[in-house]
Amino acid sequence: MNAFETELGVLTEIAKAVDEMGWLLPTDVQSEAIPMILDGGDVLMAVETGSGKTGAFCLPILQILHETLRDIQEGNKGPRARKQATIDTDGLTCQSQDQRIWNGARSTKGVKGKDKLYYFEITQTDPNGIARVGWSVPTATLDLGTDNQGFVYGGTGKKSFAKQFDDYDETFGVNDTIGSMIDLD
Repeated sequence: MNAFETELGVLTEIAKAVDEMGWLLPTDVQSEAIPMILDGGDVLMAVETGSGKTGAFCLPILQILHETLRDIQEGNKGPRARKQATIDTDGLTCQSQDQRIWNGARSTKGVKGKDKLYYFEITQTDPNGIARVGWSVPTATLDLGTDNQGFVYGGTGKKSFAKQFDDYDETFGVNDTIGSMIDLD
């Protein structure tokens, strides 16, 4: 096993190939980009020639192709298309329902700084759904609260981080407004 496999989540077969090419450690750009791409994130890089950009993009693409082909060969139909969220024209209402999976939305505006508070709130209007609200870093999955890159408070009255669900307070449901604040201090 090498660092590409143990630290970045690259398949053993791909890690072995890069090892045979003499790539012992990932470059900085590879360390940042590969996990994000494998988790479905978008990546834009501007770094100097020779920094490892090609590997940063190609290794995850090879892995995704390999996994998709393997799934098809095993009788699976490949990745399932996710349903899209419905968003009102004013951008204030978002609805996404699928009984089998969680769906989510992520803001494209990050928060940063020191001694700053950030806050948002949601009002649950659908009597048939359960809402989850929280914060995450760009590498987190949209399945908020299941990895260690974000945390969430759910309508069931549980807070979640890294698949650890703890009682938080009371449940919330239809017509309840829930706020979520993060303090960067």
